[in-house]
Amino acid sequence: MVLYAVAALVSLGMGSVFALLAELQDAHDLPTWSLGLVSASAFIAALVVQLTLARYADRGHGGLILKAGVACASLSLFWFGFATELWQLVAARALLGAGSGLFLPAARRAVIIADPSRQAERLGTLYGAFLGGFVFGPPIAAFVAERTNLHVPFLGLGGIIALGLVGLVGVRVPGSDGPATSSKGVLRQLARNRTVLAAVLVVIAFRFSIGVFEPIWARFLTDKGASTFVIGLSLTVFAAPMIVVAPIGGRFADRHGARWASLVAGCATVPFMASYGWFSSVVVISGLALAHGLFEAIESPGSQAAVADAAPREHAAAAQGLAEAGGSAAAAIAALATAPFYAWAGAEWTWMAAAAVMAAVFGLSALLDPPQRRTLGEGGRPGPLRTDRLAGAGAGAEAVP
Repeated sequence: MVLYAVAALVSLGMGSVFALLAELQDAHDLPTWSLGLVSASAFIAALVVQLTLARYADRGHGGLILKAGVACASLSLFWFGFATELWQLVAARALLGAGSGLFLPAARRAVIIADPSRQAERLGTLYGAFLGGFVFGPPIAAFVAERTNLHVPFLGLGGIIALGLVGLVGVRVPGSDGPATSSKGVLRQLARNRTVLAAVLVVIAFRFSIGVFEPIWARFLTDKGASTFVIGLSLTVFAAPMIVVAPIGGRFADRHGARWASLVAGCATVPFMASYGWFSSVVVISGLALAHGLFEAIESPGSQAAVADAAPREHAAAAQGLAEAGGSAAAAIAALATAPFYAWAGAEWTWMAAAAVMAAVFGLSALLDPPQRRTLGEGGRPGPLRTDRLAGAGAGAEAVP
């Protein structure tokens, strides 16, 4: 329970930056393309720590990594509170990205190791808790900013997140009992595993969509006439139902197969992504976001569980780090490209182009490892997967030549 609560605190800061990005742009007279730079810095920082540090959670250092992630998130919010120039906003957002990049792989290892038979459900609960902070962060930040100034919400949330360090005292993440392997060897082994790679591609598509949303969502709704508070509320509408649905989506993935559930749910998000730019009503757009979020509540924990299924158990955190690193790279590219593309081509083509990229990545994932739905045994209990590759034996799975 402590881990879930701290996950919610970390995401408070992420949601606040998301909601106030357009306000920061206007307050500091920044060009639209700079929003992509601010957002991309977080994904790039997360990519670096996920490739270099996430694996140490497999070696008994998970508790330290969790604390470092929370500390980075708290410091980044304080920096946002005092930032006045573009480079400061970029650096503060990078620090926040590093915080989440440290925290999430270690937290997922703790969840996976605790109960492998219910890993998708538990990952869904962790995701739901993370979304809980995202739900409350934007409206709180927007409400406080409208009644004070842009500095106060960041400073206040930075202090709240710092309380998470107290909660993590005594939290341990069990390390692997297996022999240590070099980081390069582990990552190469995982990346050459066809089943792992196919599962990672679903994570990449999901994170690509986040990279599209972050730099332009506030700008997009502002252009539609929405106030800062309405923008924060729209993010709540998107994420709030997912808090409840994510654990249910995890159980669905455990029941029917994480690989199949995540890919099917991911494909269902593509039409929503393509449609946002064609509506002028903020209410309609928020309704689409609500439906979109329900499918993501299955896709996200399912994709994390599919990666865990495909990888050897002793490399659980390294596999999650690899998936998140790939996702962070995709999100960074999306953030850097989306803001200037939005300024040049407009909303309709921006959302459609993003949907096309997602569809292509999902298609490649399906080609690498065609999804098979898990059969149900007696009494409706999950039966074996229909192929050994989808059972995720890890070392025995087919490798990419």
